[in-house]
Amino acid sequence: MNMVRLQLIYPEEKVKEPVLCMVCKNFDVVVNIRRAQVSQDTGILLVEIDGEAEEIERAIDFIQKQGVEVQPIEGQIFTE
Repeated sequence: MNMVRLQLIYPEEKVKEPVLCMVCKNFDVVVNIRRAQVSQDTGILLVEIDGEAEEIERAIDFIQKQGVEVQPIEGQIFTE
């Protein structure tokens, strides 16, 4: 299994969208929300995504295509 830590930044028009729910349903990954700060005009989430490297990459691509900015927290993928 691989794990990546990310910061997700939701713009105002995406704050109410269930992006992470769609990730969990459509990709073979486990999403762990470590911290969230959400207001009416923005959302900042710190998440860990566990899974196979290819599935993690597909999930990240999907999140970005939904209009959510994705930033690596530590700049690396951890393999256990």
